[in-house]
Amino acid sequence: MFDQMRRKNRLELQRVMSELVSESDRRSRQLTENQHDQTMAELSATNQELTRVLSELSDARIEIADVQQRLSDLERQARRDITHALDEQATDQSAAFVLEHMPKAPVFWSPHDTLRYGLSQVEIDGLALEFGVASGTTLKIIVEQLKEAGHQVFGFDVFSGLSQTWRTGSQAGESAQEELPHVRGATLVPGLFEDTLSGFLDKHPGPVAFVHFDADLYSSTRTVLDRLGHRLVPGTVIVFDEFFNFPGWQEHDYRAWREFVDRTDIRFEYLSYTANNEQVVARITAPISPLD
Repeated sequence: MFDQMRRKNRLELQRVMSELVSESDRRSRQLTENQHDQTMAELSATNQELTRVLSELSDARIEIADVQQRLSDLERQARRDITHALDEQATDQSAAFVLEHMPKAPVFWSPHDTLRYGLSQVEIDGLALEFGVASGTTLKIIVEQLKEAGHQVFGFDVFSGLSQTWRTGSQAGESAQEELPHVRGATLVPGLFEDTLSGFLDKHPGPVAFVHFDADLYSSTRTVLDRLGHRLVPGTVIVFDEFFNFPGWQEHDYRAWREFVDRTDIRFEYLSYTANNEQVVARITAPISPLD
């Protein structure tokens, strides 16, 4: 009987040991599988990260190559590009002009903002005139800004484009319009300035409160100033759309203006300019001196 009990206990012990070994194997397999899954997930994430890094490196190489090409182009432009050299010279000359004549003037970075500022400085009654209407974009701004003050607004243009080549990139016929633009609140005066302006002034007496010169050509600006000069009074605001900051600027609006000032001894002040473009705002402070 004692042997029977020993045999029974031995069998029970073997069963328990077998279950323990089996459970240990199961847990070991489960741990191994979990570690394998975790390792595979980490490898997958690492591969994804490596793929992203490699993609970014590829993009960076492309960007670096593009920058190198641009630097090469800029180096060649600075060394060989005549138009670039002319632009730099014109900018330097214009910067010197600003330092001399309007070092504390408000600066704008959009031609339309400069125009709006000039319009905001109009404080007298009188006509508002634009010379060079083209599609009417700036004429609409003039009407919008001055409508509450009750100014009569007129736009002068031949509407067939430039009569001659103005400068590189601006050929004869540029800005020609197939039909007259419609600008509500403004009256258009089509034709050459020398043909239309004198008759217009005969029919519209009184001072001129605002002038926008956008006709490009020296001859056009001079023609207007010659006929309009006696209507410019203290408080008249003038906006030149192509005054400086381009190659040869001294031979266009600037020249016409300086010649007019020298001929008439009219007094004025510069009010503002566009920092990265060509616009300048001026205001008359004293009328044309009477002849002795």
